[in-house]
Amino acid sequence: MTRLITLASSAIVLLAIAAPVAADGDAACIAKTKGPYGFVCQGNVLVGNPQAGFQFGPVTFLGLVEGDGTGSFEGTGTFNSWLGSLSTHFKGPAKFGPNCSGRVDYTTYEIVLPDGSTVPLPPVSFDFATVDSGHELLGAGVAPFGVTGDAVPRLACRLVRVRG
Repeated sequence: MTRLITLASSAIVLLAIAAPVAADGDAACIAKTKGPYGFVCQGNVLVGNPQAGFQFGPVTFLGLVEGDGTGSFEGTGTFNSWLGSLSTHFKGPAKFGPNCSGRVDYTTYEIVLPDGSTVPLPPVSFDFATVDSGHELLGAGVAPFGVTGDAVPRLACRLVRVRG
């Protein structure tokens, strides 16, 4: 369980990677980002838990996220670090700015255990840029205001629309 909490704490920083959503954003930007995206994120984040301590190290995150066309995105993924792998679930809104770029705040972020139960994690945020009319999104993990040092995620993400 300590290992899951350790991975979960690390995954928090990571999750906000996926696709943007807009609760009150530009309707055209919401339309551009509707549908499923495959994503991969790579970089370095703090991995660990309060009891065992944290270590800054390499991670990858891979999964699917879908924009529902109303400003909400929801997805699942696998977070990998030196401690192992975790299944995750995340959901949240985004705010769009100029050129359909903005920030997504995953207010639901949780580890999914093998029995289907979940362990909640703190929310995570990612800045993103919409590319190629929404066929691709580029993102980076964002630390809360005032956070410095190793607590700042160094995570870059690429999301590509799934075409069927």
